[in-house]
Amino acid sequence: MTERASDLLGELADRLSADSRDSGQVVAESVRTLEPELLRMQREGGSIDDLVRTSVGFLEILFRSLRADARVPWQHYYNLARVASSRYAEKGIPLESVMEGLAVFRRSVMARVTEELAGREYADEALLLAQSRLGDVVEHLNSSFIRGYLDYTEQRFTARQRELNGLYQIASALGRSLDVTEIAEVGLRETLKVLSLQAGAVWTREGARLILAKTVGLQPGEEEEFESGRAGGRVRVVEIASGPAESRVDRIAGEWSAIRAELRTKGVLLGAMTVATRLPRTFEPSDLAFVAAVADQIAVALDRARQHTREARTDYLTGLANRPEFERAIDRAVAASERHKRRLALMMIDLDNLKEINDQHGHHIGDEAIRVLAHELQRAVRATDTCGRLGGDEFGVAMPDADERHANEVGGRVRAALEELNRAGKAPVPVEFSIGVVAWRPGMDWQAMYQLADKALYVDKRRRHAHRKKIGAGRAQGVPG
Repeated sequence: MTERASDLLGELADRLSADSRDSGQVVAESVRTLEPELLRMQREGGSIDDLVRTSVGFLEILFRSLRADARVPWQHYYNLARVASSRYAEKGIPLESVMEGLAVFRRSVMARVTEELAGREYADEALLLAQSRLGDVVEHLNSSFIRGYLDYTEQRFTARQRELNGLYQIASALGRSLDVTEIAEVGLRETLKVLSLQAGAVWTREGARLILAKTVGLQPGEEEEFESGRAGGRVRVVEIASGPAESRVDRIAGEWSAIRAELRTKGVLLGAMTVATRLPRTFEPSDLAFVAAVADQIAVALDRARQHTREARTDYLTGLANRPEFERAIDRAVAASERHKRRLALMMIDLDNLKEINDQHGHHIGDEAIRVLAHELQRAVRATDTCGRLGGDEFGVAMPDADERHANEVGGRVRAALEELNRAGKAPVPVEFSIGVVAWRPGMDWQAMYQLADKALYVDKRRRHAHRKKIGAGRAQGVPG
């Protein structure tokens, strides 16, 4: 009796597998209604015709599997199911939707078999055989689906580990570097390695422009195709990353499949970065998030490097050039005067009463007096002049295209501004200074200028000291100063 039921089921399987078009149409409609997300895996944005074709082919295989001697290459189909389910996982389709879709096919097959066997001899036994054989197939397919989702999970875990390791390497390297070119190269190379891309470039902001800082994997001229930071005719933004990163990240399409990032920190644009491949590539949201995290790291490192550069060249108290930077500036100015026969003046200024201020009021008031003098000095000079704090109470101003008269006029404006602050009580204490001015002459180096200006400063200091002493003696005797 079992053999006859098996033969009956085999005959039915042959007939149903040869004519599965109508059943495929019904199943496709059911799948679209119950699990619409599965349409996302079809070509051309989820065409129902594609789903019908897929359903017909799959039903044909399931009907054939009802034969005891069916020669179906199931291992091949199980492998295909495993690969397909990994793609489902990548698209964000739940595993439950995939398994429910398979259940729709199973119910459809059993419904057709039940319908065809109705009233036939050995129908009940044949139906049990169909359930058993189809159950084995569905169980193996479900196992393949589960393995595919696990494959994807493992791949994403490995990718996340690679990204985290890449971010760690980038953060560690950038934390040690203050060189802009090195910062750009480290960020690019690690990003290209993690995302398996071909080339990249970093631009840094200089004023209102973006200047190319570093390229990796590019031939000369190719960096222009990256459009540096602006969408041009050869690229278009197709996706924008969102998340906690401060640096905006775009996915762009054109001659390159690329990710472009602005480098921002504290709301300030510091540069731009683009990483790309010429190969066809679909970037995942996690890829954009990774580039955004890298961009933030690079931006912070660039900001720190620039801050260090400013600190290395400026005086911490006043913001003026420090002594080494001022000496470089006056040396360059002397060389330019020698080469182009230009005028050059050097003005030296010394705060007269800093020691008394520190002794009587404390060093914090002395520091404030230094800042007041530096502020008024900076206001009085031109943009082309360089002001520097050379020591505790000593300042210098390098003045290209200026002579002694111009320098003394600047000194007079600073003195008048300070006297006004002193009268109005806006300075923490009365602030006074002495001045020494020298004009450059051919053959004179900056050290010689410094020595002459220092001597002139000493003469002015002695004169002013004698004048204050005379005024003080007159006041003691009741004589107006």
